[in-house]
Amino acid sequence: MVSGVSEQLNESPAEQQAWALLMAARALIDEPLESASPESLSTTDTVGLLYSHQDRSVSRVSGETAEYHLRLNARDGWRYDRQLPTETQHLLGLYLPVLGTPMQPDCVIGHLGQSVDARIATSSGDAFFVTGEENRKHLHRLRSLCQAVVVGAGTILADDPQLTTRAVSGESPVRVIIDPSARVPLDIKVLNDGQASTWLLHDSTIDLSEHTVPAGCRRIAVESAGGGLQPRAILDVLASQGIRRVFVEGGGVTVSRFFNARCLHRLQVATAPLLVGEGVPALQIPGASSMLQALRPDYRLYRMGEDVMWDFKLEDSLWETIADEAVTPAAGNSPSLTLLWSRG
Repeated sequence: MVSGVSEQLNESPAEQQAWALLMAARALIDEPLESASPESLSTTDTVGLLYSHQDRSVSRVSGETAEYHLRLNARDGWRYDRQLPTETQHLLGLYLPVLGTPMQPDCVIGHLGQSVDARIATSSGDAFFVTGEENRKHLHRLRSLCQAVVVGAGTILADDPQLTTRAVSGESPVRVIIDPSARVPLDIKVLNDGQASTWLLHDSTIDLSEHTVPAGCRRIAVESAGGGLQPRAILDVLASQGIRRVFVEGGGVTVSRFFNARCLHRLQVATAPLLVGEGVPALQIPGASSMLQALRPDYRLYRMGEDVMWDFKLEDSLWETIADEAVTPAAGNSPSLTLLWSRG
């Protein structure tokens, strides 16, 4: 029996069901990765998860049974019961890709919360809060599903965020701070609150002999290639520590660097009904020379309170369109509109 019920009392039964299933799914997906390689898994290795409304818990059932709410096949990935409530299905559709599969365990996801005019903060740096409560809860869910949350030193210095899963159940991820020149002060809250393990990534040329850190923190040297720590090198270091699910939470410069390095599997952009004007820009990417060369990734569209979020799937084939201006969007292949958490 696996417990995964959110601590929030204002959740709908569908949200409670979805989150319990997702917490059980995370526990399940992490098990084979610790003990087996994808090559050793059989195509028939299937485990089902069944949610009980009575005690709001999840049981594992045989993959052969016809009764399941969510199941994992070692090679085919996740499948959920299409008879589940619509909101439960939407939540599973949004979060299951973050967990990956035994055959494709890696997921690096970036998220930006912006105004309609693509600003993540005012010119003075005020970012509290761009998006609403529903989207902020979404960030906590991503933290809980991922093994590490990554932010740049600028975000730490500006906001001193906790980067924990206070709004939902589930363990907080490892907090990874990209700090090439070791400029984050040791008295910052995130290094001293004891809420989660915290890693500081520094340029390997920095002398760390005089840099002690509080208990629960680590300093890790990363080879640089000019222009700061490269996203691929960061992900390689995390993978060497067994971390394959990574949430790049901010800020805009950090998310943009991972995007431009083609290291993101998914990019989520939540837009709030705000007009900021001059301020800190969100995604910063090279401009397309023509609209035909603009990137057109597959996406799903979600409503989160007053905000709207695009969940983009960034496949390798997406980047091929940059070099071919003759490519035109496929007709009749538009993604469907999905609404979540609508207030009316």
